[in-house]
Amino acid sequence: MTQRKRFLEYVRRGGSERMVSLQIGGGAGFDAKLAGKTWVSETTIEDTMAAYELVGGDGLINVGLPGFDRYVPELTWQHARTDTATERITRSRLDTPFGALEWEHCERPREGSTPVRYPIRFGDKTDVVSWLIERQYEALPYVPDMVGPLIEYVHPEWPLCIQWSVQPFEMLCLTPAPDAVLFAMHDMDAYRSLCDRILDLNVALCRAVIQAGADFIFLGGPGRELMSPLLYETFMVPDSARISTAVHEAGGMVYSHICSPVQPFLDMGYYNRMGIDLFETLSPPPVGNVLSLRDARQQLPEAMCTRGNIGLDVLLTSTPEEVREITHAVMQATEGHKHIVAASDYLFYDIPVENARAVVETVHAQNRTASNHTVRTTQGDEL
Repeated sequence: MTQRKRFLEYVRRGGSERMVSLQIGGGAGFDAKLAGKTWVSETTIEDTMAAYELVGGDGLINVGLPGFDRYVPELTWQHARTDTATERITRSRLDTPFGALEWEHCERPREGSTPVRYPIRFGDKTDVVSWLIERQYEALPYVPDMVGPLIEYVHPEWPLCIQWSVQPFEMLCLTPAPDAVLFAMHDMDAYRSLCDRILDLNVALCRAVIQAGADFIFLGGPGRELMSPLLYETFMVPDSARISTAVHEAGGMVYSHICSPVQPFLDMGYYNRMGIDLFETLSPPPVGNVLSLRDARQQLPEAMCTRGNIGLDVLLTSTPEEVREITHAVMQATEGHKHIVAASDYLFYDIPVENARAVVETVHAQNRTASNHTVRTTQGDEL
């Protein structure tokens, strides 16, 4: 059985053995380190696959949706990069009928890239967003060509998740989350209308990506430190539910990663209403704010598969033996549920390989012990 088939089967139906799938990739740098690279932006899918093979467990390859510019030349960004020994500054510019959009990203060795300038800030006009939506619609017929090479490369061994700014509230990721909140609170009806147009586009994109062969759509979102219950109820919950419905109708699944504090939204039942198939992460402090993994898992639907919840702080600073103890605690807290043992987020560059392996080895050892116990019990029954 391929890792892909095993992973998809577990998320859909669960299983008698515990699964382990550490989050590798996502620009966090662990796979870059194992490939001997200092700059995380140079990481390839091959590096991510090799890292999973080295660490063990089951992998989920999560990659970005390729750019639209090959099929819609108007969406071609111009890039200029300035390199020093300690940082890389990349400035990107897209000229539109409504003025230029400009990004600036700063990357430091071993740390990955961080946006330090967004194209749109609160107070700017959003006409350009509507223009971008229409241009992206023009690329819809080409989605199979866009994602086909990724699918062919990753399948059949690995499950594949495609990621882009799927949540309409994020405004195509053109504005930082606090500014999106300001846009929404300044004129809720106007922002809802804009998000409706983004939602229609992303529903169509989700269907096309899944029909092309991808397994998951990545659906993230801010936690309670950035969004109020009002915004969750107005945007995140209904929009996520509609996206999930479209993905399910196309035969795919929804993978949602929210690594910031999730309570009290967890207590309010918001995540239960979003149609999520694979949800992470129910992290304890200081990474998240979930005080009881056992109680948190019981609040979520049995049909939902969860993933986590070993803190990155634990993996970064603890000994392998301490990591094994935490791994056992996670397995005990999620016993009887569909839960994939993993970290609280994508693995940092500096996390020791031996700590990542300790998680995988602990889960595998537990499975062997359970299997041996079952064999002995069965033999005893026969006697």
